[in-house]
Amino acid sequence: MNAEQLCSLTGKVAVVTGAGGALGGAIARGLARAGARVAILDCRAERAAATADSIIADGGVALPIAVDVLDRD
Repeated sequence: MNAEQLCSLTGKVAVVTGAGGALGGAIARGLARAGARVAILDCRAERAAATADSIIADGGVALPIAVDVLDRD
């Protein structure tokens, strides 16, 4: 088993909050490169979409979701 197989997230789903920002976006892209399907959560729809678009352009699977995780409703 090689390192890529040990770190594979193929078949897994990752949920990343704040994924429209620099750090969250980098985490989301890394998870996608490891094979995860990624839910991109951000309070700004356009930022979530931009991160998801970059993942999709690289061959990954991502779903942008505009949500404020601090809002209980």
